[in-house]
Amino acid sequence: MANRTILEKAAITLAVLLVFNALAFSSSERTIRQGSVEFMLSGYAMNEPRFDAVYNTGGMMTGLSLSSAIVSNVNFYLDIKYYYREGELTFSKEKTTLYIVPISLGVRYIYPFGLFNPYLGAGLDYYFFYEENPIGTVLSRTSGFHITGGTYMRFSRSVPVLLNLRLKYTAAEAEQNGTPVQLGGFEYGVGLTYSF
Repeated sequence: MANRTILEKAAITLAVLLVFNALAFSSSERTIRQGSVEFMLSGYAMNEPRFDAVYNTGGMMTGLSLSSAIVSNVNFYLDIKYYYREGELTFSKEKTTLYIVPISLGVRYIYPFGLFNPYLGAGLDYYFFYEENPIGTVLSRTSGFHITGGTYMRFSRSVPVLLNLRLKYTAAEAEQNGTPVQLGGFEYGVGLTYSF
């Protein structure tokens, strides 16, 4: 019963903060007026089970995102990222390296809600990947699609810098020596955005 009361108080406090936030910032104003440049840092977890046997799980992905407003709070975005992992071959324990360069193109809607500006988007992906080890090298590419969501945190209307907290799921399958390889997976991260 005491836990329920604490949860009710927390919910009421959150509702009051959101209403105050909505009144403090104009919801009719665009979050990203014309465009933005964003530097991203993300964690990445591939869907490929064999990946975990060869490479250490997880890994950081870095990148750059550019966006342009289409109409109202709908904008077009282009993400270019870089992912690098080192590991060991399962049998010989020899060194192997993997490089992935995902390029994402999509459209999202950003709801301007003061401090928090949630968004939802979807688009297409194009993956370049390169794997090198003593057995051989693989240089290939594949395409896929993604869905993304998150929120921009806007601390002041007069400062054009935003913090982007985001989650993305990509479905992308490649083929390596006749075997399907799942390059997609979950990406979760943070970005520092300059809006103009």
